[in-house]
Amino acid sequence: MRPELLIWDFNGTILDDMELCLTIENEMLSERGMPSITREWYLEHFSFPIRDYYLQMGYTFETESYEHVSEIFMQRYNERFETCPLREGVLETLTAFQRAGIPQTLLSVTQQDDLKRQAGKLGIAPFFSEMLGQVDIMGHSKVQRAKEYIARIGIEPKDALFIGDTDHDFEAAQAVGCPCVLLLHGHQSKNVLSRCGVPIYESAAAFRDALLNE
Repeated sequence: MRPELLIWDFNGTILDDMELCLTIENEMLSERGMPSITREWYLEHFSFPIRDYYLQMGYTFETESYEHVSEIFMQRYNERFETCPLREGVLETLTAFQRAGIPQTLLSVTQQDDLKRQAGKLGIAPFFSEMLGQVDIMGHSKVQRAKEYIARIGIEPKDALFIGDTDHDFEAAQAVGCPCVLLLHGHQSKNVLSRCGVPIYESAAAFRDALLNE
């Protein structure tokens, strides 16, 4: 049965920004005399909350705060955001679901104003009935944001479907009571995503075809 609502993650699911994140993180590690991380390490270890992920990279937050590190990262990310493309097939997928009459919402750990600005520049804002970001740049969980949204719109959680690229998207869906699917080639490896036990798709197009051809 088709869902009554699609709830999309943004970074890594719609926006192809993993390489930019890795580049900035390695710049910041180098500036602090810390070892760089590989793409493979990133895909196996990237996780939420982001503060814990930074601890895995080697930060101790003894000489600078997590908030300060986050601010530097986001400043550099926002300066280079426009170098990131949409993931292949995403625009066609959003269009197909819109034509099929399935409402779509964007839910992200990106700060609210940045999310709306970025979606606008990418030309995808018209596809979403709402764009739900965070109130700050600290990369907190989106679980609470999801719970509040589902409760506000009055939809049964089982009738909404989360689409993401990390186990945090799965956790958010679980916390709300929604089913979830995950897309490969985002911010986590297939090895990590397979532990969630939900459908995994190679691309947005593969997910679109599976859903619309049910």
